[in-house]
Amino acid sequence: MRTLIGLLLATIMVLAALPVAKAESGTGELVFGVYPFLSSGQIADRFSPLRDHLAKQLERPVSMRSAPDFEAFIERTRKGEYDIVFTAPHIGRLAEQREGYRVLAQTGYSIVIVLLVRKDGPIRKLTDLKGHSLAVGARLSMSYQMVNRALESEGLVIGRDVRFVDTTNFSSVFETLIRKEADAGATGTLLWNSAPEEKHNVLREIWRSQTVPGFLILAHPRLGWQTLDRIKQSLFDFGNTPVGKAYFEQTQQIDFRPIDAATLKRIDPYTTVFGKH
Repeated sequence: MRTLIGLLLATIMVLAALPVAKAESGTGELVFGVYPFLSSGQIADRFSPLRDHLAKQLERPVSMRSAPDFEAFIERTRKGEYDIVFTAPHIGRLAEQREGYRVLAQTGYSIVIVLLVRKDGPIRKLTDLKGHSLAVGARLSMSYQMVNRALESEGLVIGRDVRFVDTTNFSSVFETLIRKEADAGATGTLLWNSAPEEKHNVLREIWRSQTVPGFLILAHPRLGWQTLDRIKQSLFDFGNTPVGKAYFEQTQQIDFRPIDAATLKRIDPYTTVFGKH
């Protein structure tokens, strides 16, 4: 019986390792992970062209996955469930430093966070938020950290002076404000600039952050240098294709470009949140 159980366990371990082995060999399906800053439907709509481009250039299937929230995405990244990752800069920096993911590119778009309120509301400036509620995509997000720092500079603390409303993803912030489920909301200019006119008619901006490095694209080191180089070149070539031009116009990410050590170091202050969690 012990021998039988041992054989079953060994078989399970071999089967579980097959996807990784195929990814390493250059023949199996690659998993493209996109962090959950949008709804699952929006992620599929926006990132499918990039997924298809990578599959074509690498001549192998590429599936796309996300996660229900930031914590789950970070954990799945830690476990190596994604071969290629599109993510927020601080989550990408964590994956590079902790799991050894290779940073391949950054977006030309640099992240800027805006604080929005309803036009018919009483809030005009950051200090007006005292005693009110604030909607943000997630506590582990760059948006939360940047707004939190700005509020702290005004003597306000989220959780003490300002009630936190977790909207899970950033595309939900607008609706949360419009439905009056929160008094203010934080999101990136990437979403705010492309929001429909009816949203701009109801909401207005009262604060804007400084810029921080844009989104990062990384890949797991198990893929090997040859595949990593092919992925990197595919990313840089994407903007020269008709599909790529349409992708960047829709997403406003501008392009994919190289990233240097100095830029990565600028992200480090925002990774400290993971040590506190």
